[in-house]
Amino acid sequence: MGVGASTVGSYRQRAYQKLGVSTKAEFLRIPSCAQWQKALVQEDAPHDGTSKTASETRQSSRQFYLRLFLKCLLASAAIVSVVIVASLISRPQYTYLDSPNGSITSDFGDVPDVTGMRADSAASALASAGYFPEFLPRTSSEVPGTVLRVGKIGEMKDADESRSAIAWDGGSASGYNVHGDWKAYVLIDVAV
Repeated sequence: MGVGASTVGSYRQRAYQKLGVSTKAEFLRIPSCAQWQKALVQEDAPHDGTSKTASETRQSSRQFYLRLFLKCLLASAAIVSVVIVASLISRPQYTYLDSPNGSITSDFGDVPDVTGMRADSAASALASAGYFPEFLPRTSSEVPGTVLRVGKIGEMKDADESRSAIAWDGGSASGYNVHGDWKAYVLIDVAV
């Protein structure tokens, strides 16, 4: 099986240390080990009516502990697998709107209503329509990166280039050049 007898013995001794015992007899006197004791007695009993030699008994014990170790290892792997699968299943799946939800009338023309979109897609939609996107991060229970609302729409002379980029858990939107040919700036609130 690829695990030597000395390895099994080392694991057994470490287990004994953790339980505060040093021998098999002390281990078997632990009340919660009653079932293990029965299993060991059955494992050590000869199956053909003859008595076992000391060497055969040691070999039998090693095999028992090896099987016990492998069962514990298998059970641990199963538990870890279940936890990983459960965390993947329970992980929230983020959903955003794919395109603007209509438009907002302003003094500068119709501005795409990007509420509900992912911030980087919203910035692209605004820039394509000729509007300089500015981001205002907001603490929210919404999915990170979601545009919560379209805020102020103003003249480019009042634009703030430092608000042209944003990052959130799972994404970011890079800045646009404030000196482009923009109709106006649009301040959007983004969940972070």
